[in-house]
Amino acid sequence: MPLFAITIFLSALLLFLIQPLAARWLLPYYGGGAAVWTACMLFFQLMLLAGYSYAHWLTHRLSLKQQRTVHGSLVLLALLWLWWAGSAVSAPEPSAYPLLSILSWLLFLLGLPLLVVAASAPLVQRWFAERFPMRSPYRLYALSNLGSLGALLSYPFIVEPWLPLSQQFFSWQLGFTGLALLLLVLLRWQWPKASTSSEAVAAASSRQWGYWLSLSAAGVVLLLAVTQQLTQNVPPVPFLWVVPLALYLLSFILVFNREHWYQRAIWLYLFGIGLVLALVLIHFGRLFDLYSQLALYLLILFSGCMLCHGELARLKPVASQLTRFYLAMALGGVLGGLLVNLLAPALLNDFHEFPLVLLAILLLAVLPWQRQLVLWRKVAWLGGAASFALLAIWLHLLLNQFTVHQERNFYGSLVVRDIPVAGQLQRILIDGTTSHGAQYLALEQRQQALSYYRPGTGVALALQYRQPQLSTSDGTKNAGRHFGMVGLGAGTLAVYGEAGDRIQFYELNPAVIRTAQQHFSYLADSAAIVEVLLGDGRLVLQQQLQQQGSQQFDVLVLDAFSSDAIPQHLLTREAFTLYLQHLHTDGVLAVHISNNYLDLTSVVRNHASHFGLDALFFHTPADSQNPAATEWVLLTTNQDFIRQEAIQQLAGNWPTPLNPAIQWTDDFSNLLRVLK
Repeated sequence: MPLFAITIFLSALLLFLIQPLAARWLLPYYGGGAAVWTACMLFFQLMLLAGYSYAHWLTHRLSLKQQRTVHGSLVLLALLWLWWAGSAVSAPEPSAYPLLSILSWLLFLLGLPLLVVAASAPLVQRWFAERFPMRSPYRLYALSNLGSLGALLSYPFIVEPWLPLSQQFFSWQLGFTGLALLLLVLLRWQWPKASTSSEAVAAASSRQWGYWLSLSAAGVVLLLAVTQQLTQNVPPVPFLWVVPLALYLLSFILVFNREHWYQRAIWLYLFGIGLVLALVLIHFGRLFDLYSQLALYLLILFSGCMLCHGELARLKPVASQLTRFYLAMALGGVLGGLLVNLLAPALLNDFHEFPLVLLAILLLAVLPWQRQLVLWRKVAWLGGAASFALLAIWLHLLLNQFTVHQERNFYGSLVVRDIPVAGQLQRILIDGTTSHGAQYLALEQRQQALSYYRPGTGVALALQYRQPQLSTSDGTKNAGRHFGMVGLGAGTLAVYGEAGDRIQFYELNPAVIRTAQQHFSYLADSAAIVEVLLGDGRLVLQQQLQQQGSQQFDVLVLDAFSSDAIPQHLLTREAFTLYLQHLHTDGVLAVHISNNYLDLTSVVRNHASHFGLDALFFHTPADSQNPAATEWVLLTTNQDFIRQEAIQQLAGNWPTPLNPAIQWTDDFSNLLRVLK
């Protein structure tokens, strides 16, 4: 019995430990967006389906002797593959189809080992049921989810803060080696004495299969939708991935460990409260601080998962149908992942799957039992569902009455709105929930910079007061300046380009490029020569350094926000090393650190100290034309630039004390330390 428990616990630990590890590894190559996490989730759901399908086939089609031979061979092959692939695989190469490239890279590196890990839970439970026919295997399923929960909680608090990324994967390889040995021991010494795999198993009805699939898919869609909502304003780091997933797993642990721990009436009422909170958060979430948003979203998630998984636990079959039941749940999880990753971006121009799945869960929890409800309860719940749908539609139409353009892709959701501000019409670009640039629609004003880039801000001072280079590296005269902009937005910074200047924008999201070119005129109206390069800023700059050498920028601007957050890989020491290699000796690095939830001042100041740069802080308060305050940091060794009167007058004091311990590198970048 202990060997079964240890094996299933370790398999679950490894399965859910590799999820944040792999996503953390892939983030820098795909712009640091939350979509990387949802893509990784889809891969693991696919591997769960493959593992459960394999387990179902193995236990229902093969004899015990054949099962031992086939699975033992697969375990050894996966072990050899993992150690070979771990040393042979190259870095991922982003393509025009990022979801496909992520899935193919993960499949090559982890496909075979994860097939073994994913199949372990149903296989070990089935073998346990055959060896101990009088004991329920579903307690082992609760233990499996407990192992998964332990893995998730350990990653942001133990693994990520203390182990470099390369050592994290090596530790996982060692863990898989231990699991392989445990499985081989089970196959050799704890094998069932008699086989029940050939007995006839009654097929579940199509209605039962449909309900299993629907409940499982709804839980996964809710998990991914809540994670998307949480990471629109804060970098999609493991902490904000694992907390929702931990609650998702906790609901499985509770409902499958003790039947009486699930009381449908209690969770249904809590979920009803969550529906009201969801409408508030969707449209007015930015009025709440991060911790309040986190608590409210997690309440919605947990109550919804308790309903979905509680109903699944009510419908769990006898042990002989165990692998079929898990196969249905895995298939439902894949369907949920495909809905979020493929169908939603293709069919919906915003994150509408969040309110839709809330409505679906309410109906799944109420409709199958509606005949047992008294009339007033039936009217109350179905009327509440209708009211939620109508109110969500009304709020959406009200908010989008000023919308000019809206689209969604792998990297997020973009909206262009024409909104009157202080009596004048402004066109605003919104990425997720955050403005990424604005422009006056009046012809005579449209070359006036607005928002975070208006005159007097740190970046405006850098672009206006950084004088042209006297000569280029080869000694020829050059009257123009060369600017680099990591992040395009609406293209506002192009207004600071003068005749003879060159500006290179680096933008990861092709939808942002189309939107800036088609709905704003900053790029077309600029006096400078403007070039827009598609790709992650850090990766493209690295390629340029290798192929063309240093760009010798007079000013390099770091403004690559994903909604309200800068991807972490753009703020590490290694990233700053690259930026400085592309800067002219007297150049200026401008870093945008405006953020509602993160204090990035110590991150940037410690980089400045490490590289021997002077760092100046600029805070520009909101005004009637620009409702957002803005914060920039300028880093340079150019004392002539620093001593200019405008720079001295507008540079301000740092808003918080320096924390020397906050040192971000590619291996270590702890977000928890910079939360406001």
